[in-house]
Amino acid sequence: MTNPTLFRLRIAYAKQGRGRFLSHLEVQRYLTRLVRRSGLPYAVSQGFNPQMRLATGPALSVAAAGKREYCDLTLMTYVKPMDALRCLNEVQTDYLPVLDAAYVGTKEPSLNAAICAQAICATIEDAFADISADVQPEELAQQLQAGLAALQARDTLEVELKDKTKVFDSAMHVPKDIDVVTKGSALQIGLTLRISPQGSLRPDALLAALFRAADLPAPDIGSVKLQRTALYLDDGEGGLRLPL
Repeated sequence: MTNPTLFRLRIAYAKQGRGRFLSHLEVQRYLTRLVRRSGLPYAVSQGFNPQMRLATGPALSVAAAGKREYCDLTLMTYVKPMDALRCLNEVQTDYLPVLDAAYVGTKEPSLNAAICAQAICATIEDAFADISADVQPEELAQQLQAGLAALQARDTLEVELKDKTKVFDSAMHVPKDIDVVTKGSALQIGLTLRISPQGSLRPDALLAALFRAADLPAPDIGSVKLQRTALYLDDGEGGLRLPL
């Protein structure tokens, strides 16, 4: 049963710099310590081992950056969002800087239940030397665009995961076009992927499928830098909206 005297504060933060190498569990621990140091009147769970009522969104893989991640913090008393943001900013570090804060309804679904899509930017440094030294940047981008068109023409998408082939519905799991941009010697690929309890398409698996469709060797995963640029909720009208 929802307690009407509690307040649910949604906090936006970034995962950057050395903070990229924190695991999801370490991020949760960091945020818990941050809230404790801030002095905010946080609520705790019931039972023999009370825990801070703080819930994070979908996990990011280690070494992946997050431009705008989210967590929900339940407070015992109302604190103005700007005052809460100031308290958090006074004790934060550069690893996970706090960006914004606003209240959401206590009856709304949890972040993990509500977030249905993510935008990923994959950057491949020195892509033209690593992937195909004989191909000019414009030609490589054209090949990838052709591979993208081939992928989008299919109703289903087959990807290899742990020596197993999984089949995904292309329109459902990739709701937006894939962007391919060249920046000097780097290649940037923008992906929007659905997040589903029944199974989500991993960015690295989609990248491998894209390069395979373009008849290009897939880049070494160690040379690909991933940044999650946005998380989305369903807007109720078939579109996507930001959580905050």
